[in-house]
Formats: sequence, structure tokens, C-alpha cells
Amino acid sequence: MIPLAFRAAGFGLVAVAVGMMAAVRGSGASDPLLTYAVVMTAACAAAVWGLWLAVDRYLLRAAETLSREAGLIVHGNAEGAVGGRVPLARYGDLLPIARAVNDLSDKLAQVRRDIARTVAESTAKAEEQKSRLATVLRDLHEGVLVCNTKHQVLLYNQTALDILHLTGELGLGRSLLHFVVAEPVTHTLERLTLRIREGRHVNHEHGTTAQFVGATTDGRILLEGRMSAILQDADAAPDGAPTITGYVLTLSDATSELAALGQRDALLREATEGFRAPIANLRAAVETLYDAPDLGPGDRAAFESAMLDSCDSLSQRLERVTTAYRNVVTGNWPMSDIHSNNLITLVAHRVATDSATKVTLTGLPQWVHGDSHSLVLLFAYLIGRVQALTGATAFDLEAAGPQDGDRWVYLDLVWSGPPVPSATLDGWLDQALPGGLGGISAGDVLQHHRSTAWSAPLAKDGSEDGAAGRARLRVPLPPAQSPRTAQPRPHAGSRPEFFDFGLLHQPLATSGLGRTPLDRLHYVVFDTETTGLSPSGGDEIIQIAAVRIVGGRILTGETFNTLVDPRRTIPPESVPFHGITDGMVAGKPTIDAVLPQFRSFVSGAVLVAHNAAFDLKFLKMKERAAGVSFDCPVLDTMLLSRMLLGNDGDHTLDGIAERLGIAVVDRHTALGDSLVTAAVFLRMVEMLREHDVRTLDDAIRGANILVELAARERAF
Repeated sequence: MIPLAFRAAGFGLVAVAVGMMAAVRGSGASDPLLTYAVVMTAACAAAVWGLWLAVDRYLLRAAETLSREAGLIVHGNAEGAVGGRVPLARYGDLLPIARAVNDLSDKLAQVRRDIARTVAESTAKAEEQKSRLATVLRDLHEGVLVCNTKHQVLLYNQTALDILHLTGELGLGRSLLHFVVAEPVTHTLERLTLRIREGRHVNHEHGTTAQFVGATTDGRILLEGRMSAILQDADAAPDGAPTITGYVLTLSDATSELAALGQRDALLREATEGFRAPIANLRAAVETLYDAPDLGPGDRAAFESAMLDSCDSLSQRLERVTTAYRNVVTGNWPMSDIHSNNLITLVAHRVATDSATKVTLTGLPQWVHGDSHSLVLLFAYLIGRVQALTGATAFDLEAAGPQDGDRWVYLDLVWSGPPVPSATLDGWLDQALPGGLGGISAGDVLQHHRSTAWSAPLAKDGSEDGAAGRARLRVPLPPAQSPRTAQPRPHAGSRPEFFDFGLLHQPLATSGLGRTPLDRLHYVVFDTETTGLSPSGGDEIIQIAAVRIVGGRILTGETFNTLVDPRRTIPPESVPFHGITDGMVAGKPTIDAVLPQFRSFVSGAVLVAHNAAFDLKFLKMKERAAGVSFDCPVLDTMLLSRMLLGNDGDHTLDGIAERLGIAVVDRHTALGDSLVTAAVFLRMVEMLREHDVRTLDDAIRGANILVELAARERAF
């Protein structure tokens, strides 16, 4: 644009000068002033024209050339155009600008070389890692697949194709469930999701992995698999909690192994069942010989002895084969430790999906060892059969701990109605489980767990004494091989007995509630975790948990459990006792928001706690700020223990549970302690009845007497 402007100005002045000179000549005038003006104009035009020629030659053209060479350097190769530099001698007065361009060119070339070197190094590392991963995946004997939560395949190895017997490509982005039976895969992902959502994967033996048995959709290949969850970084998650974004699946072909196991099952079943009839016939023959009068005494004795020896030999062989059969089946079936609450929750979810039948989780949690998937199928099947037989639509499912010194954990299915006859139950166990792999029967699942099942009427006290109206189907399960608690922590009994006589001394209940028998009341058993032991010294609640008791049943599925932001730092010395850190309560609701929810949960119930005054003190101090009032009756298992056992002895929760033979699982958490306290309280209700403490008023009156005595002792 600048060269064009100079050209236009020069040509304009020249044109004006030429025009004026032509006008002078045409007019014939000889005016010296006019002539002078014309001459001066022509001189100026010549000067401007000359100036323009100089500027155009030495500045404008040089600047244009320099800009083009700079453009070549910018868009050229790593070394730039013309060797990456411009010739300085060419630019005269533009020499400083040319030097600056060369400096920039040198730096640009260096940056390009650095980038190229970094890219080359990163590419080499990526290729090396890719090669290593490919080598590892290629050499693995197991098939490996990586999928997202929609079960779309993101990565796989050749072994996976071989195991699944696929001749073509598996296909990235295709659904795994097109090739593998969906139920075991989705069930395992559901287990891991529940474990991670509840934070149990942190201390779980297998962390974020779980085993399962599956099959290809055509049923030709049985698969033994292991699923490992891929977690989103907690910092990137919306709520700060880890979530599953996908999973890694390792598969192995278990067709021959499980097929051989099935053949051994059939062989051993034939051996065990096939021996029964010959033994019965042999014994019948022996009895006949005893009745035969024809044989002489010597022959008769020898014959009888031989027959009896044969019977004993066959019986012993039968027992040996039966034992070996169970050992083989159990040893080859993949199993793991399972938390009973998780198992029952999955059963309830499956039953609710298929029908309007309701399953209520009751009792204390236990750890068992088994195959989660087959057990869920088994209990869903049994519930359906019982419902069809008795018409029951509501069931309690409870895990009862080892009893009378045995090692079994009992999974009890309880309903209102008659028990299942033995012959009917045996017929159910012979049937194939809906959704079971390889035609597995209900009896096979029990055999895998070295278990059996029986049904009987259920008395009010839980014994099988034949009380009318309720029945139970009981399945023993092996206990966990590596039993765990929520987290190893110091003994929680270090919390001191807390006496606040204003809180512990209560008026008798009103509106007929006080005259209600203890076993007919609705209770909420609760516990708190706090920053310390001084409610008046600034310590705050960091967790509240509670569980309902209705009709003498601990409704494990109806719980209240929340962390609370104390708006202060949790002392490091208290963390080992409850396992709650500042990071866990950050962003959680404050006590002002939690207490109204908790008050709604306990509405209409009698509160129960161990060392209740300690927890009540924290609640009472926050009532005004939260706009609630905890004016319901409260029973303290520590005071009830003193009523039953006297002041001497161990009245800590652990001590009482040990004396009552209550198996403690998940101790030292607010919810775990609530569940243990609930079990202790139900045992105490039975014991209080024997001490003629039958109603709520009776219990409050007895507790008030103990409080008065304690107050007087402290006064002296």
C-alpha cells in the first residue's frame, strides 16, 4: 500500500506540472510569476519522483523482500528458508530488522529441534510400552478384555479370541454381552459397584476385583473369569467418591475342568445313590436269614457274620465316596468371602425385580465363604417356590452366627405360614436353577458349599419348637476363610462411662406407651462417633448411625448412616478409634442439617444406645441450632446390663456381647456398633422378662433407681 501511495503522489505532481506548462504555452502569456510557478512545480515534482525512487528501491522493496523471507522461515522446515537466515548485506538501512529476524529464526529453529526431539523420545517410549503391553497380552494364557460400564469392548488380546472361539475380530466398540452370557458379568459388576460405593474396597482382601463363572452365549464354552474395576480418580469425580468407569476382564476356558467336574458329580452321585439300594437289599437279606429256621447254627452264624461284614464294608465305602465327592466338588468350585448383608441385598434386589415379593434384611451381618452368584440364584429360587406353595409374599432373610460351638453360619429364610415338607423340599433341590450355568440344580449349589437345607416351624424365641404361624428354611454356609472387621482399631471400650444425671433420669412414659410390653415396642438403636470425649469442651459429632427394631427383628435394611462435617479439625489421636479423617467429612452436611433428618427417622420410636448419656449430650447441645427436640424415651443397654448383672463386671459393649455369645462383625463403626447394641438389647429384653421387667415403664423405673444410686455414690 505504501509504494502505491508514493507512486500516486509522484505521478500526480508530474501531471500537475505538465498540465501547467501546457497551459502556459497555450496561452502565450509571458508572465514571469506564472513561469516561475510552473518551473518550481516541475522541480518539486522531479524531487518527489526522485525521492520516491530512492525510498522504493532502498526501503520499500527491501522491506517487502525481508517480509517474504521471514514468511519462508516461519513456514519452512526446521532450519528455515535460505539456510534459516537472511543475508544482512542486502538490507542496508534495514540491517537491525534483518538481524532481529535472524535471531528469531535461530530461536525458532532451536524450538523446532527441541519439539522434534521430545516427540521422537515420547513416540519411542510409547512404542516401547505398546510393544511390552502387546508382548504381555500376547503371552498371557488368559484372555484379557477392557470394557466400559456399558460393556463395550475397548481392548482385547488374541487369547480372548481363542478362548471365546471367535474366528473373526471381536470388534472394538461392540458389546461383550453379544459373546458372553450377561447375568454373571452384570452381577459381578453390581457386586463391585456396591462394594466401592460403600467404601469397603479400601480394606477388602480383593480390593476392586471379584471372581465369577460364566459362559459364552451359545453355551459351548464355560468361562472362569476375574473382573477388576477401573476407577475414576476421586479428585475428578463430581462428589469426590471413586466411581467405576470400566473394568478389565480376564477369562480362562474352564469348559473341560467344569465338564470333568460335572462328570465326577454324576459318577459320584451314581455311586452314592447307587449304593443305597444294594445296601438296603443286603440288610433285608440279613434280616430274612435271621428269620430262616432251616439253617443250622454253625452255617447260620457264618452266613450272618459274612453278610454283616459286607454291610459294614459297603457302608464305610459309601461314607468315603460321599466325603470325597463333596471335597472334589467344593475344592474345584470358585468361591470367595462374602458379606452377608451384600448377599441378602442382591437376593432382595433380584426377587423385587421378578415379582412383588418383599425380602427384609434382618439380624447381624456375618461373613461367609461361597459362590455369590449361585447363592443368589438359589435363594431367589427358594423364595419363589415357598411363595407358590404357601402364598407368603413377605420374607425375612437373616444370617445367624455360629451356634452351640459349631462353625457354620446359617442363612435363615423366615415367613408367616406352614413349613415346607421334607419331600417337597427334596423335590425342589433336584430341579435346575433358572439362570444357572450348565443346568446346575439347587442341590448342586448346596453340594458345592457342603451344605444342606431343612424347613421347620419357628417358635417366637427362634427355636424350632413348632409354634404355629411362622416357619423357617435354614441353609448352613461355611464361614469366611479370612474373616474381617471394618478396620483394625484400638479397643473401643476406652470410652468412659458417662453419667449426666439430668439426662439419665427420665419421667415415666405417657399415653399408654409406658404400659406397652417391651417386645411390642418400636425401637431405634443408635450410636455416634465424635472428635473427642468432651461434648462441653468443643468436641463435635462426625457420624450418626441407627437401625430399627420392629417386632423383635433387627431390620438391617432400614438404617440411618451419615458422616457429619464438624467444622473443626479431627484430632489425629482420635482417628485410630473410629477411622474417620478430615478428608472423609469434608463437604458432608453439618449437624444442623443432619439432626432434623435423624429426628424424622426416630419418630415414634424408643431410642436405645449403649452409654446413652454420652450420645444424648451431643444431641441435646445441638437441639436449638437444629430446631428439633429429642424428647422420646431412651433405654441404655449399659444401665440395663447393671440391672441384670449388678454393678460388678464388664459392662462395656464388647464385654456384654461376649458374655451373651453374640458374634461381633464390623465393630468400631457407628453403624456396626448400632447393630451390635441392637442384638444385645434384644437378648436383654428376654432376660428382663425373667426379672419381671416387662413394660417400658418397668425398664425406665429400674434405670432411674440405678441413676439415683450412682448420683448418691458420687455425692459421697
